[in-house]
Amino acid sequence: MKRLGKHCSTRRSKEIGAVAVEFALILPIFLALILGIVEYGRAFSIQVSMAEGAREAARYSAIHYSDTGYAKSTAQQKAVDAAPIANLKLTDVDISACAPNEDSIVTISVATKYLTGLPTLVPFLPDIMNISAKGVMRCGG
Repeated sequence: MKRLGKHCSTRRSKEIGAVAVEFALILPIFLALILGIVEYGRAFSIQVSMAEGAREAARYSAIHYSDTGYAKSTAQQKAVDAAPIANLKLTDVDISACAPNEDSIVTISVATKYLTGLPTLVPFLPDIMNISAKGVMRCGG
């Protein structure tokens, strides 16, 4: 009986060692997957926010381009205000000139660093993410 008990404890210790090895092999893959999901969600959130900002700036530019007090910087500020998650600057927002029966085209481009440090785990990833959005609206309604 004692001999059977020793055999069982030896078997358990080998299983515990096997579990530790399996965990060590799976952990980096699992961690990269979780961090990738977080980064993708963050990038998607920033892109959606920027698209809203681009639409808002295009709408403002298309409606107010013929006003006497119209300035591109005001439309750019509308984009910045509509996309708070993206941390935009006025220089990130490019607005085309508006004319009757043409489109107001607003393009927003931003480069942002990774939140989680994912490129250190996956060496072929760039250090920054380039995210852009575009908004188009017919000038004059």
